[in-house]
Amino acid sequence: MKISIVIPCYNVGQYLTRCIESVLSQTYSHFEVILIDDGSTDSTAAISQSFAALDNRVQYFYQENSGVSVARNLGIEKASGTKIMFLDADDYITSTKVSDLVLALPNDNQKLLSICGLYHVKKGVTTKNSGFSRLIALQKSQINKNEILTLFEYENLSSPCCKLYDLELLHQYQIRFHASITYQEDLLFNLDYFKQVESIIIVPSFHYYYIEHPTSSSIKYHKQLFAALPIIYDQLKSYPDFKNREDYVKRFFLFQILNNLNNTHHSDSGMTLKEQYRSVRQILNSDIYEFCQSALKTNSVHFLLKFLITFKCYSGIVLFYKSYRILK
Repeated sequence: MKISIVIPCYNVGQYLTRCIESVLSQTYSHFEVILIDDGSTDSTAAISQSFAALDNRVQYFYQENSGVSVARNLGIEKASGTKIMFLDADDYITSTKVSDLVLALPNDNQKLLSICGLYHVKKGVTTKNSGFSRLIALQKSQINKNEILTLFEYENLSSPCCKLYDLELLHQYQIRFHASITYQEDLLFNLDYFKQVESIIIVPSFHYYYIEHPTSSSIKYHKQLFAALPIIYDQLKSYPDFKNREDYVKRFFLFQILNNLNNTHHSDSGMTLKEQYRSVRQILNSDIYEFCQSALKTNSVHFLLKFLITFKCYSGIVLFYKSYRILK
């Protein structure tokens, strides 16, 4: 079985060699590496081309800067394998990741998806994903299509980097990353894909090293952060176990609401106080907030912020964040 490994690259010259070498050191040998250079201006192109010249399994493609979703979609189009996986260029993987995910799939069943855990690396400290550790502790070998939202409880629903997808299935149902969305596009991709699978196979190992940088997507300012939430909500409602997992779904959306409030007051937002007020009002008057607001009672939010959100004190929320930033 040939595996296509898609790596979108944007100004990652200082990390790219480590990433590619971790792939080329796989114990599973039948794979191709597809490097998509998303308009880099550093040494990314030179490093990519040098690996492509030395190893015929490595292919290099360039596109004008268009974002990670467009880069991954191009990788899907260029892939020639039976299965496909994604890897971010500043991260790296263990030498047995491909082998373990492939061997977990009996008889190359298109409708099965294998997943593994990841290590989180921050400031040199490496920890296992706690949610996936709890999932392993259940000694559950797979999750069927009627309980997929169980993964909300174990924090492994969003990332495309710990999963082995079927390429033909992606083409058959035209499943692609949403290029118009810059945050949670991974989750939307997975929600589109999960609808087509019969079962998710759990590989009880950690194979992916996610490196958090000061410029990581989860930290930086996103101009259209809220845009994905209504789409995600509509997707989730169509899942058979939505009602059974509603508590976890509410917690997820509450986290997104809080994330959006933080984003509105990000130091790079460039918003005036009046614009921040309008943004806060829009967020707290949305159907998404109405759906998840009951989860606020059990969430460990700062007591003052919780009070301001509960009673929709828009100006108070703006002042809270402004004061917090000054004190910080």
